[in-house]
Amino acid sequence: VQPMPSIESVESWSYKNAALGAMMYALAARSHGLGTCLMEGYDARRAREVLRVPDRYAMPLMVATGYAYREEAAEGGSGGYDEDDMPKTPRLGMEEMFFGDTFGASLDDVLNCQDEIDEEGEDEEGMEG
Repeated sequence: VQPMPSIESVESWSYKNAALGAMMYALAARSHGLGTCLMEGYDARRAREVLRVPDRYAMPLMVATGYAYREEAAEGGSGGYDEDDMPKTPRLGMEEMFFGDTFGASLDDVLNCQDEIDEEGEDEEGMEG
């Protein structure tokens, strides 16, 4: 007697296919000179909230993508570069990478608001004492 084959759930099938798609994306990015880092194990609920991903979509993984340093130069190998000649990778400004409460919101607004909250808390403590 042979066991019956099990039928995978749609979620299981989707996650496996998402992983295959991410792998192909990483390989394609590498062929264009980009570095990638596949990530899982993050707080998916919070990531969905922050990135405003609709409920109908799952987030089995994320792929960070960017320009990598040349391995030989970064590892101090014999890549023919010294530290001053090491090619610089394009970088976005801090205001283009870090946001406040939502995508595109200035982080300065959030930090200034937090400073005001902290100051109010200190004023209230001074009144109680």
